[in-house]
Amino acid sequence: MKKVLLTLSSVVLFTFSTFQVRADSVLTTISLGNAGSTGIAANPATNKIYVAIDNQNRPELLVIDGKTQQVIKRIATAPFAIAVAVNPLTNRIYASGCGSASCDIFVIDGKTDTLLTKIPVASGSFLGIQGLAANPVTNLIYASDADNGQYIVIDGKTNTIITQVSVFIQPSGIAVNPKTNRIYIGDGGFSGSLLVYDGDTNAQVANIPVSSSVGGVVTNFRLDRAYATVQGPNVLAVVDGATNQVIAEPPVGELPQGVDANLFNSKVYVANSQSSSVTIVDGTTNQVLQTLPVPAAFPTALSVNQANGLTYVSDFGSDKVVVLQPN
Repeated sequence: MKKVLLTLSSVVLFTFSTFQVRADSVLTTISLGNAGSTGIAANPATNKIYVAIDNQNRPELLVIDGKTQQVIKRIATAPFAIAVAVNPLTNRIYASGCGSASCDIFVIDGKTDTLLTKIPVASGSFLGIQGLAANPVTNLIYASDADNGQYIVIDGKTNTIITQVSVFIQPSGIAVNPKTNRIYIGDGGFSGSLLVYDGDTNAQVANIPVSSSVGGVVTNFRLDRAYATVQGPNVLAVVDGATNQVIAEPPVGELPQGVDANLFNSKVYVANSQSSSVTIVDGTTNQVLQTLPVPAAFPTALSVNQANGLTYVSDFGSDKVVVLQPN
């Protein structure tokens, strides 16, 4: 496992020495040619970015070249395309899509950007698959199934479901800490909580109360922190992975949804859907560094490319992806 962790660290940290902590600005916008972008994930190993398009008439997964900032491939998926995850070590991409009675998780070969297989999930499209996460150390993939109140564990080698774990909430965002093998699952219902599970046993470790519904969840394994966007009070809940306690709640914008962390400089980025902005938090001090207006009607999700520090913001309200850069 130490060797795998070292490999993971080298993938996401190999260019870190060239960066400085600086303010961010809008670098460019990318025209997608299709409206309704939702989930987004960057692969630092290949410098590609994958964007889910939740267009009921033309659902697809788009591939963006991180060098040219252009769409280079379109992969047909299914409606209610919400979640995307990347395993940079296997170069596999996972994307959700749902029909009227069931969902699928689409498995993409990142080398050719073609569909390898679809993993059927007995979940409907009322809420569908709300989140996906990959643990590159164990090669397990996790999906939050909101309709059935469970998370699903998938073997990344065989592309089969290993188990389904009832969580007795409406699961929303999901994230995994590859170093501690802890799984973090947000409660998208009104009760407000963040659940922690042991990735070895799938046993619940903690139930961390927060003040309202959780949107997105992400981890920073270097700091052993988990972050959850809390809608209602519009804050970012910062969780200490060692104590499973909320240690800070910096304010963010209206209706925070997507969240991601830069593993080099520990910045945390939050997409504020009703504020058309991105809040940037210092992960070491848990203080707001910047609230950056972005040219997006409804910024929904975001992903940091750990190889170069660029942040990609999806916009459900347009056919654009916004790219942020550190100045």
